[in-house]
Amino acid sequence: MKKRYFIIVVLLLFHFAACKNFLETTPMDALSPENYYETEAQLRSALAGVYDRMGRPQTFGDQMLGRMGLEGDEGYYARSSARVGVAVYSTEPSDARIANNWEHWYEGINRANFLLANADKVEMNETELAAIKGEALFLRAFYHLILVSNWGAVPLMLEPIRSADQTVAPRVPAREVYEQILADMKQAEGMVKSISDIGHGGRVSKSAVRGVLARVCLYMAGEPINDSSKYAEARAWAKKVIDPAPEDGFQHDLNPSYQQVFINMCQDRYDIKESIWEVEFYGNSADAFQENGRVGSNNGIAYSGEDEAYGYSYGFLQITGRLWHLYEDAASLLSSDERREWAIAPYRITGTPAVEIPFTVAQIYERTSGKWRRELELVEPKNKNAGPINFPLLRFSDVLLMFAEADNMVNQTPSSEAIEAVNRVRRRAYGKYLPQESVRMVQVTNGGTGYTSAPTVTILGGDGTGATGKAFVNANGAVTRVKIIEEGMNYTTPPLIVLTGGGGSGAEAVALLSKRQTSNPDLTDDQTATQESFQELIENERARELCFETLRKHDLIRWGKFMINMKRIENDFINGDSPVPRASSGTAYGVLSFQNASPRDMLWPFSPREMALNRGLTPQNPGW
Repeated sequence: MKKRYFIIVVLLLFHFAACKNFLETTPMDALSPENYYETEAQLRSALAGVYDRMGRPQTFGDQMLGRMGLEGDEGYYARSSARVGVAVYSTEPSDARIANNWEHWYEGINRANFLLANADKVEMNETELAAIKGEALFLRAFYHLILVSNWGAVPLMLEPIRSADQTVAPRVPAREVYEQILADMKQAEGMVKSISDIGHGGRVSKSAVRGVLARVCLYMAGEPINDSSKYAEARAWAKKVIDPAPEDGFQHDLNPSYQQVFINMCQDRYDIKESIWEVEFYGNSADAFQENGRVGSNNGIAYSGEDEAYGYSYGFLQITGRLWHLYEDAASLLSSDERREWAIAPYRITGTPAVEIPFTVAQIYERTSGKWRRELELVEPKNKNAGPINFPLLRFSDVLLMFAEADNMVNQTPSSEAIEAVNRVRRRAYGKYLPQESVRMVQVTNGGTGYTSAPTVTILGGDGTGATGKAFVNANGAVTRVKIIEEGMNYTTPPLIVLTGGGGSGAEAVALLSKRQTSNPDLTDDQTATQESFQELIENERARELCFETLRKHDLIRWGKFMINMKRIENDFINGDSPVPRASSGTAYGVLSFQNASPRDMLWPFSPREMALNRGLTPQNPGW
């Protein structure tokens, strides 16, 4: 399972490289860099300190999960009282979330630079040393990628800050920052281990480096850099993940079940075929170990009750009607595209004990993100704000879609290879890869009597494995529902549903199997007729597959569609007609993000505080 030793951050030992502010470098304890890097254990602790910045509340541990507007046209910040802030595109350069995000990425870069400057002092196995240096080099580049994609021209920091007298770090043109990112990542690719050697997705592997290199190249190929030559590089790097050489790769593949990808993250299980790189979180903050995050708490199905089985969730992100209508069968509560019922919450949760109330078709805008469901967490008790769910930074389906996009741009027409890459993603979405059948539903035929608590659900037989369920009891002591948590696979006949315990008796239920999709999910001739039609399909497919994974805003920017799409959603909220309805009066406040969005929001501002600390941060970004 999770490598606890790796993500422990020895803050007291590592404060020399964890400057509170970008250019504030006075050591915070007596241990200096010169006498710290002496053992392999110290070097690994230093590397853990570089990784640590990804999981902090100011980054992926909280703020970036629904509170900084990264979802673009997929959703909106679901707080009617939130009239200002970066989440609703109405903010000022002094915005604390933006400033704190900036500081944490540069802290991570400075930690990486200290490690790289001192790593060769340690005597250890050369392969292991190279891997540590490669991971730090890649992370330095990745943190620069987040900075340049959100702020544009930024300081390029390739050496550790050793003196408080360093008060000028000038902005470097975005193209130059990207070129350095490419150089660092390419060097790291030859140093880090394969994902099969690492054994989990919490550390940087060759596959992670290659997949993120494809992303970097697509960012450079699109706006604002517009270097179309990078499409070929993006294609090549994605191809290395899809079809790696036998001697240096690992064969990735899609998990047959879309929902299982996220169930695994909720339950601390790695699937390195599908989920290539994740931000790791651990525990519930019940002990001194503080490596937990708010995945599911911020961006899960909203629940403010006290039912321990569910766990608190703010449900900060509610969806737009346009995202709902990107999936097929939009007028129905059941879609042939199985992603919709998992990526988008099919129900709301209320009360103690919790009750699930299905949404109607008319309640589109009230639905929250549904990918990360706290009821699936295994760590108990559930903390209101702290949980163990991991967050994906790179999945194999993303790589397939990046390959298809880059290939389409290189060849200027949809190739059979690119079409097949998209079809692989779509076939999984329609259940084509599921072996045999799964348990999709349980029907309660007799509620029984006398239940004071929910009975245990056991699913037996049917020649399949893996299905699990959860029972619900009403105030009259009867079982009203059995919810399938995991659908399992390989069922050839309906399994037996056994309900035991709970203080009552007589409850009975039967299982209903899925029917593997008979409709053909493969792309049609119209969708692949031209380069333009295929590109539009890929853009929509990325939303269907990757929604709420913090990729959409930057996708829209590089496609030159940020303002176009944001204003389309504004129109949907206010005027919406067929096929995308307007919002109800209760969710009309959600239009704020889309009304407020302007071209300046494609880059975040530099905070006055940071501009005072670093006199090189001029001029301010346009419009701020």
